[in-house]
Amino acid sequence: MDEDQGPDDHFDRLSDELVTLIFNKVLDAKSLCRCSAVSKRFASLIPQTDNVSLIVPSSNSSKPNRGTFFIVFLKYLVGKFITKPLQFLYQTVVPKLSVKSEEDETYQFTTEVLRNFVNIKRLSIQLPCHGDELGSKGTDYFLRWKAEFGRELESCVVLGATSFHRSSSTPSSHKKHKQLREPMSATDELKTRVVWMISCLIAASTRHWLLKQIIADSPMNPQSVMISDSSKQGRLIMGEEQFKKLRRSMNPTAPVERTMVPAVRVKLWHVPVLELPASGRVMNGATLIVIRPAERTTKMESEDEGLGDCFEGEEEEEDLREAVREMLKEKKPYKIEMDSL
Repeated sequence: MDEDQGPDDHFDRLSDELVTLIFNKVLDAKSLCRCSAVSKRFASLIPQTDNVSLIVPSSNSSKPNRGTFFIVFLKYLVGKFITKPLQFLYQTVVPKLSVKSEEDETYQFTTEVLRNFVNIKRLSIQLPCHGDELGSKGTDYFLRWKAEFGRELESCVVLGATSFHRSSSTPSSHKKHKQLREPMSATDELKTRVVWMISCLIAASTRHWLLKQIIADSPMNPQSVMISDSSKQGRLIMGEEQFKKLRRSMNPTAPVERTMVPAVRVKLWHVPVLELPASGRVMNGATLIVIRPAERTTKMESEDEGLGDCFEGEEEEEDLREAVREMLKEKKPYKIEMDSL
């Protein structure tokens, strides 16, 4: 070998197809963008990557944390305006608590990174959380939700509990604990569940609005989209046909409008103490909430059969699936109709 010639680059022997396959395994969008600076070949192949995951960093600003204030203020308003909580809170709380600069930072960062990719088929975005959201680590509640969107909300499933822990006591103690919890005020229980529902709907519709802003500046047509958060509390998901519906509904010459929640019908199951035999865990104040647009609920009973798989892919997937199945065995759910928000 010529001394003036460097060692062979074995990576250059790989075909473009194989290199692209490797990049698809990397997933992380920021890492891929850094790789594009390595060589002209990498720079030409990375935009063709179709499997992209983006983690949005937390804001470095010194703004005060709004999570605790949000929860306290939300609970106060629900208690005071319990007759029309959802409509009032969505119209009053969201605009006042939204900080435009934070939304702009998230949008600008996301679009700046994603514009480097022109062939995205599977897109995953993870947003930061403030740490004091309902159901996040360090708070009293356990909360998980999944929302499906197309042009607008198609369904939202919420699973919550006042606590979710390993069983360490006897069945008799569970019964005793259940008897102690049952006298709890029905109004207090309703307030808590309304807060959960509002929190999840606000988070889901905000993520949908962010997605609309992103695709307004991008030609992407992915087959699947998921927008989650760092606390893994909730996921917005969208399939290929749902994405096409959204794309067709958008006016490229008009400003992107916030996503509104249509008139919905809600089904709610509640069990004071839910024991999960397979996982050995116990949920106190277990609640399952299913939210669907009023115009799409003619087959609600049959659609409930697939709820056991709605948390597929979660860290505690088997535990959550068992919890949903056990909840569906309980007495018939409460049914509520709500106007558009």
